[in-house]
Amino acid sequence: MLIKIDRQEAINKFPILPLRHYDRKKDEDVFKSPKVFANYVLTVPSKSYKGHQKLLGTQIAYLAKNLGSDHLVFLGDIDIAWLKRLDTYENFQEALQYLVGNKIGKRFNGALKVAISELPSFIKNLSWLVRTNGILPYVHFTDPGQNIVAYICQYGNVHISTRSKTADKRFKDIVSKSQFTYLTDTNCVNKFSKSSAIKGRTITV
Repeated sequence: MLIKIDRQEAINKFPILPLRHYDRKKDEDVFKSPKVFANYVLTVPSKSYKGHQKLLGTQIAYLAKNLGSDHLVFLGDIDIAWLKRLDTYENFQEALQYLVGNKIGKRFNGALKVAISELPSFIKNLSWLVRTNGILPYVHFTDPGQNIVAYICQYGNVHISTRSKTADKRFKDIVSKSQFTYLTDTNCVNKFSKSSAIKGRTITV
């Protein structure tokens, strides 16, 4: 089950989550990012994107559990509904229907509290929405203690930041016992194809 949290309530409770809004006068996005201790990019060993999604979900659940959390909180960085692209392109409708099946309404733009048991399914669908542009905001997540803040990029890698020296030490200890590996090159690439283009990805409109 996914538990909905009002957007403003989530912003107030989890200030570590990045936000973005469009400035019409400047004609550009304005970003509000938290102060963090260190930044990393993680990936998992996989031969196909389908297998990648599955392992990514279990490893994010492993990370959350070992941070002492029974859930993670996910929030889009911009005030746009999760289901903004419902009934548009076919490429990502199955993933959006997963949200519909979890009682996410068409106008809901708040945060989602996702239990560890649900994380593998949620991450599978979220990573596909990100990969195909099925969702418009950048979706960041954090644990209840706000030890880390992270997001999944279109290539299926986890871009993650630790909040403090203590959190960083704990995070690195967890990663060392997981199936995550660090990417030394932060310029992510499509490792599932010889082409840089991502199959199924639509142009955002």
